[in-house]
Amino acid sequence: MLLSADYSQIEVRLMAHFSGDSSLIELLSRRSGDLFKTITSRWTGVAETSITAKQREHTKRLVYGILYGMGINALAEQFECTVAEAAMKYNRFKSAFPGVANWLKEAVKNCREQGYVLSSSRMKSCVILLGLGTI
Repeated sequence: MLLSADYSQIEVRLMAHFSGDSSLIELLSRRSGDLFKTITSRWTGVAETSITAKQREHTKRLVYGILYGMGINALAEQFECTVAEAAMKYNRFKSAFPGVANWLKEAVKNCREQGYVLSSSRMKSCVILLGLGTI
C-alpha cells in the first residue's frame, strides 16, 4: 500500500491549532484560494485580488519568521526595510491574529520562567538563548 499525504503549510496549520486563533482557523478552513494571499489580505486590509507577489512573499516570510523565532532585526533584513517598519508589520500581524500573539507570548513567558518548553508528547527542550532575541 502506498500512502500519500499533503503537508501543505503544516507549520501554519499547527500554529492555528496550538494558538486556537479563530481568524487563522477560519482562513485555513476555506477550501480554495491561496492561503498566503488570504493571510496577507487579513493583516494588511488589502483585497485578495490586489495582493502582489511581493506582498504574498513578505507575509510568508513573516509567518515562518514568527514561527521560528526570527527577531525584528532579521525581519527587517528579510523585508529590506527599516527595523521600525518591520516592527510595525509584525505588530499589525499580531493585531490581526491575536490568538497567535497570545500563544507566542505565553510560550515565551513559560519558557523564561521554567527554562524549557514541553512538546505535545511532554518532552522537555531546554532553551538557553531565549534572552538574545527580540520576541
